[in-house]
Amino acid sequence: MRVGIIGAGGIGRTHARAVLAGEGTLLAGLYDVDKARAASAADDLGVRAFTSLDEFYEAVDAVVVASPNRTHAAYACEAVDRGRHVLCEKPMAVDLEETAAMRDRAAGAAVVCCVGFNYRYLGVVQEIRRQLHDGVLGQVLHVDLAFRRGSALTRKTFTWRDDAGERFTSGALGDLGVHLIDLLHHLFDGPVDTAGCQVGLRTKVAAKEGRRVRVDDHAFVSGRLATGPHFTLTASKSSTPDDVGFRVSVTGSHGELLYRSQDGPVLHVRTGVEWEPVKVLGATRLEDPPGEVPGWADSFVAQLHDWTATVAGAERLGALAGFDDGHRAQQVLDELLRKGEVS
Repeated sequence: MRVGIIGAGGIGRTHARAVLAGEGTLLAGLYDVDKARAASAADDLGVRAFTSLDEFYEAVDAVVVASPNRTHAAYACEAVDRGRHVLCEKPMAVDLEETAAMRDRAAGAAVVCCVGFNYRYLGVVQEIRRQLHDGVLGQVLHVDLAFRRGSALTRKTFTWRDDAGERFTSGALGDLGVHLIDLLHHLFDGPVDTAGCQVGLRTKVAAKEGRRVRVDDHAFVSGRLATGPHFTLTASKSSTPDDVGFRVSVTGSHGELLYRSQDGPVLHVRTGVEWEPVKVLGATRLEDPPGEVPGWADSFVAQLHDWTATVAGAERLGALAGFDDGHRAQQVLDELLRKGEVS
């Protein structure tokens, strides 16, 4: 399958490396409105940089949309209209109107469209899902998810991510928390009951380069799933180095499990007195960037494999997030952000 990447930034390059490392895929090239950036990325990867979208679409069977959030809907819908399969980075779009339009457009087309919720493909998440499916913990009572980074502290330049126009998708809750929202749906097979949620949003880094930051950089949500379990969710871009990482804790009637990315590729499970370690990382294809969750780079390869297998009608992992999933996550995200809206 010939895959092309729209967006030559960091996440676009990550998808490109996944395509190069995958089986049954060919990286046809990249397109970016910033032609110099596209040329630089293409040169690094040894592929073509397209300057024309028409030429780009003629050269590909499938498109990864990895451009800024506000452009996702337009690129994805154009790709569907041209009969190309689509993997759109999260968040799927900037509002519900756009995600609904994308979902409806994909539903009427003979293409496979999915959203880049790559955390579904982490080894730890797959192992947690297996443990839950096997009933190891009994009835799930409480879930705690946290995703903490320090980018609001380390990135000093004011960018589109800090502007009011992106506030519903580029803050801590929209950018990081949407992964956690999707994991709640994916792992526990039930939607977030937003009516009873409590939401706290903060902007700890209030300004950059003399301009006011208009998005949250720290978010906390407490609530419950429609299937019963209560949850707490923390998404932060303003955490200190000692606190950064990805954390999952699940308490059930017969046991509990705990994962902390700082501990490496190990899930801890307890059904009695002692915690038992479970290794969750196998052979690696791509090296993780410093500070990333173990297996992060390879999660893009696994996601790509699931997408291409779905296109081919072959055996797949079955974790692929469709546009319906993306729209559902956007609904929850939209309601939570409005509940705790930063003024």
